[in-house]
Amino acid sequence: MLDKEDKTPKGFYIQQSNFKEEFKKIVRNIIYPIWNNTKQNSLEKKYSLKEKLDFDMVYETDRGTDYEAQRKRINKYKNIKDATVLIIGIGTGRDLESWLKYNPKKIISIDYFNYEQAWSMRKRQYRNQYDTILEFYQADILDMSMIKDESIDIIGSDAVFEHINKFDDAMKELYRILKTDGILYANFGPLWYCWGGDHISGRDDLKNGYNHIKLDQDKYHTYLDGFGEFNHNEEDGRTWINNNLFSYLKPKEYIDKLEMAGFYKKFTSALLEPRAIEFSKKYKEEFSKLEKTIDKENMLIKGMTIIYGK
Repeated sequence: MLDKEDKTPKGFYIQQSNFKEEFKKIVRNIIYPIWNNTKQNSLEKKYSLKEKLDFDMVYETDRGTDYEAQRKRINKYKNIKDATVLIIGIGTGRDLESWLKYNPKKIISIDYFNYEQAWSMRKRQYRNQYDTILEFYQADILDMSMIKDESIDIIGSDAVFEHINKFDDAMKELYRILKTDGILYANFGPLWYCWGGDHISGRDDLKNGYNHIKLDQDKYHTYLDGFGEFNHNEEDGRTWINNNLFSYLKPKEYIDKLEMAGFYKKFTSALLEPRAIEFSKKYKEEFSKLEKTIDKENMLIKGMTIIYGK
């Protein structure tokens, strides 16, 4: 657990929705699902991901994996309305309204870091708009003693699972608090073994996207120092590196550990990294060398979405 210092990024503000943004959401909800479904056979054949990892969907781009699409999918498996929802890794709360629109009874939000200023602003923003009870806590996923056994209907997280370095222990804690017939949802990435898996390699140049797994420690830290002065924020990958907040797991390892914890699969999907594919074509020899120890699918899968039951 870190100290109670407020980690709200400077210049934080609450972005108001507008007509143009709402229109884009409608387009995403109609066009993207159709497009993604038509691409499945070719993607599965090309990368053999369904055969190796039994994913229900494989996405070539982020289209169709936005917050709205994910909430809609969750709601098919478990009604969000009147549910008690736990959001893990809420950060500044930018995805909070995507849950509130479904009118859950209560949302408990936690984060490893303290974003008290942002959380207070969220409470003020939604106070007169939604009836949902909102609670925020700075807490470690490994110890959520403030939450009772089997008291949560839906556990949700976005961009968190890749940061859990004691994954087995975390899954035990999530299993403890989730109700029987409850739902565990997570959308996460970039995954460690993919291009840019440390959240910073490759930002300067395509060829450096696998530096976190191919460089020795001295060269790697020299490379990181080249990005200038470090400031804690959600966009600087060194925030996670400096706090050792990575799971270092491969896609199949996530799936295996979820099942070992007692959860059962309802839905899984994989998101490919376009820059990893570009790297594999432009730097064939280097990619082939890494592939011998890491395997191709682990180097290409940027993220995953999982929905598991208890």
